[in-house]
Amino acid sequence: MAELNREQIVSALQDGWGTYVECFERLSPEAQTAFLARQGYACLADLLGHVVAWWEEGLQAVPALLDDPTFGSPDHDVDAFNAQAVERFRGLDEPAVIHTFEATRRAWLALVARLPDDALRNKRIAGRLHIEIIGHLAEHVIS
Repeated sequence: MAELNREQIVSALQDGWGTYVECFERLSPEAQTAFLARQGYACLADLLGHVVAWWEEGLQAVPALLDDPTFGSPDHDVDAFNAQAVERFRGLDEPAVIHTFEATRRAWLALVARLPDDALRNKRIAGRLHIEIIGHLAEHVIS
């Protein structure tokens, strides 16, 4: 992984994730359905719920890594974790899930803003930020 800087993370959070819902909504209904099918989700709320669940994990892990360099994130069965995430948000309508997504995105922006510079040079922290923010966006890029 190439060196990661704060500007890259903020850009992904603002320009990528920050416009994600808007970009999705600009797609035609047919293109929305096709995109969600390729992603493996029935609706936008399910996809965003999946993102939020992983982001919440990362929002806990990054500060824990700052406090304890030996911190180990729990191992997850990815498929089970994703299914639980979708189920967790199932009772909410799409605007409520979008609101949660946006609140969690803003929490990431706040965390990144207060990270000390040396945190970004820590391979474990930088790796986690890359996975959660940049890599995850690449996995779910709207096309």
